Amino acid sequence: SAQPPRVLLLSSPNNPLGFCYPEEVLAECWDWAESKENLHVISDEIYAGSVYRTPADGQPAWTSLATVAARRGRQLGPSAHLVWALSKDFALSGLRVGALYTENEAIRTPLQKLNDLCQVGSPTQAIVSRLLTDQLDAATPRKLWCAAMEEANAARLRSRYDRLTAVLDQGGLRYLDAGAGLFLWIDLRPFLSYGDSGPPQRENSGSWAGAVGVEEALLPAREAEAERALYLRLIHEFGLLLTPGASMRSEEPGLFRCVFSAATEEGFEVALQRFARLAAAPRAT
Repeated sequence: SAQPPRVLLLSSPNNPLGFCYPEEVLAECWDWAESKENLHVISDEIYAGSVYRTPADGQPAWTSLATVAARRGRQLGPSAHLVWALSKDFALSGLRVGALYTENEAIRTPLQKLNDLCQVGSPTQAIVSRLLTDQLDAATPRKLWCAAMEEANAARLRSRYDRLTAVLDQGGLRYLDAGAGLFLWIDLRPFLSYGDSGPPQRENSGSWAGAVGVEEALLPAREAEAERALYLRLIHEFGLLLTPGASMRSEEPGLFRCVFSAATEEGFEVALQRFARLAAAPRAT
């Protein structure tokens, strides 16, 4: 490439797949990046407080890249950085508050200067400070409200996950086993329709010049069109609004992200009924 990559960006926990990377995988990614010249690692840990399944459930424990460094007895150094925000774990995207941790002074100094022009307002700072430091009550000394909220959040996410996957299992719809985040990666490839000619033969990605739109650039044209048609069918026929995999650079058509946390309890029950109706529909393949 004329412009070699400069950053390895890790979504940890992963969005849209909803899993945590094992610690050894994070370490391997970091080691690989450090073996390259001028390659930085950014660990986006924005879903770190939304982990709802544990190693007891067969899921890897969530590990921060900072923890990997600490267990190695070292600093992150100048080329590894962490980011987090309130927008996901606390459902407070409207506050526009996030954090960057870096030990690289050449990055930190200009960002501190930039902060003079776009800093978080004083009222918001006061709200966030209290949000993160408030204790529950005298009956639970030294237990922070935010810790209790994280526990309640995990329990509610786990409940939604279990109820949704039970419906999918009953209907024979496949999905990727998850344990973190607000979503589930669902396999709807059997519903892709290519007409009488059947699915196209996969070609070398370098020849996919006819792809449909920027978002579908990793898919051949017929596969992009089939996924788009299924996306619209899910909306109009089943009342399900899912995120198509092509919009997240999936190299395989028919994979969708389902955000199961945003609906009200009543809306979630309706969604489960609609998934059951989808599961009962004929497959194209």
